[in-house]
Amino acid sequence: MSFWGKLVGGTAGFALGGPIGALLGLAAGHGVDKVRKSEQSRFIETNNLGEVQKQLVFATGVIALSAKVAKADGQVTSNEIESFKQVFQFPAEDKKSIGLIFNKAKATSDGYESYARQLYNVFLHQPKILEEIINALFAIALSDNFLHEEEEKILKSISQIFNIDEQTFRSIKASNRKGSNQNISSDDELIEAYAVLGLEADATEEELKKTYKKLVKDYHPDRLVSFGLPKDFVDLANTRISKINVAYDDIKKKKNLY
Repeated sequence: MSFWGKLVGGTAGFALGGPIGALLGLAAGHGVDKVRKSEQSRFIETNNLGEVQKQLVFATGVIALSAKVAKADGQVTSNEIESFKQVFQFPAEDKKSIGLIFNKAKATSDGYESYARQLYNVFLHQPKILEEIINALFAIALSDNFLHEEEEKILKSISQIFNIDEQTFRSIKASNRKGSNQNISSDDELIEAYAVLGLEADATEEELKKTYKKLVKDYHPDRLVSFGLPKDFVDLANTRISKINVAYDDIKKKKNLY
């Protein structure tokens, strides 16, 4: 079975409960009354979730948040849909199920906050998974090389629900933005490079080296796999660490730190 699994069908949503379970129920075509009943039920406690249930929560929650972010500026563009497909690279057999969930989440008036809170409750002891959800959402939001104010507002709110600190949020944002603007000055490039590492441009050399070493350690592929991060997200994280390496080299070159 692929990472995305068979998301729609049976009573998987009712077994999970909560807003994510309700969304699965809607996508599966269950009656509205049943979905409301499921939505009101308390979802299974984190320490009682099996791997398949965690997979369902993760995949459905990520799809829902992707749809909400894509709709934040009032419309879902073809670029955002294509970016969503590229980020997650889901197999053909799961395309229909994922499309159903995406469209239901896009259409519903339910806020992104409820999905984010359920994801946080399930993965609160695996913060790297939550960070890479934000990383993926930024990749989708910036697929048109422009971060809309409403998109950033939602991403910031989700990161706060995930208890992600400001430095990490700034680094993820800058990593995804890096290279999208080719017409910036050398000084702005330096500021951007520091931002990729989550630092201000006045950071000391010691702070720079310490932060870089920590990021490289945190984003080593083996470490990410050990956190339970799916391959799709490990690949995305590797793209981020490559940008971190480039930013660090740029800073050293411009500041003559070799």
